[in-house]
Amino acid sequence: MQRAAAAANQAQLKVCCQKIARDMQRVYYLNNRNGKMRLVVRGIYTRGKSLFFSLKLVNRSPLDYDVDSIRFFVAEKQKGVHPLRRLNELKPVYVFDSTTLVKGYGRATCVYVLQRLSLARHRRLQIEVLEKNGGRQLLVQAANFTLETAKLI
Repeated sequence: MQRAAAAANQAQLKVCCQKIARDMQRVYYLNNRNGKMRLVVRGIYTRGKSLFFSLKLVNRSPLDYDVDSIRFFVAEKQKGVHPLRRLNELKPVYVFDSTTLVKGYGRATCVYVLQRLSLARHRRLQIEVLEKNGGRQLLVQAANFTLETAKLI
């Protein structure tokens, strides 16, 4: 019985992710660039107990970008040398169209689904993309206000 419910839930998440992948860009202030590699958060969406993040990787160099991992963290602001201290890593519930390679002069879009969350005042959500055997690390930070303005699917 639980297996059938889980399969139905996965199918429902897939349908939502397909709608999100076709949708236009809704968030314009969450992006980061390192060299000629760029990470853009196209939009944040919500449905039920899930939070959907539509990410786009843009490669404007002739070198391919091998994605090692895309990770989500909750971090806390601190005074001192290190402005953010990572508290815990969030594991995605579902990943749609996962990207392992962004060709030279190419683009890739993917959707990550996390369990719905809200953040305390001094906490931020970090989205980190690491390159295999490379130094082009991309990092985006979002406050609770950004998560609260998620579009309903």
